[in-house]
Amino acid sequence: MRLLSYFILHKFSFISLFICFGIFSANNLTAKKGINFYHGSYQEALEKASSEKKLVFVYLYADWCGVCKSLKKNTLKDKEVGNFYNDEFISIALNAEKGEGQKIAKSIGLQSYPTLLFLDGGNGRILNRVSGYKTPIQLINLGKVYTKN
Repeated sequence: MRLLSYFILHKFSFISLFICFGIFSANNLTAKKGINFYHGSYQEALEKASSEKKLVFVYLYADWCGVCKSLKKNTLKDKEVGNFYNDEFISIALNAEKGEGQKIAKSIGLQSYPTLLFLDGGNGRILNRVSGYKTPIQLINLGKVYTKN
């Protein structure tokens, strides 16, 4: 009898563990979404924005930059920021010290990280350039300056 109750207790504990794991996994899936960054080239992002009649948001960062990491974690992954920017912009994140990001950083005379660019999707003209950490509401308000929302 003791063996049977021991077996039932462990089986119940095992099932409970899986249920809890499932609940926490589901919460992680619905948690923060944030900005969906385009994974093509800079030029392709401009073309996509032009065809969709959207603006372009460029996030220039460096791997070693602590402020960049905070911005990414706290602002760029914010649900409300993602909802707004995913509707209004084609967004691209570029490492300003490598490849295409380095070329763009040099062409604009980048001096600090992170740098955020707001571009006209039709021609790539810089509408605004902002550096440093921004809270979610600050970033949404910056974007609203150039959109109808």
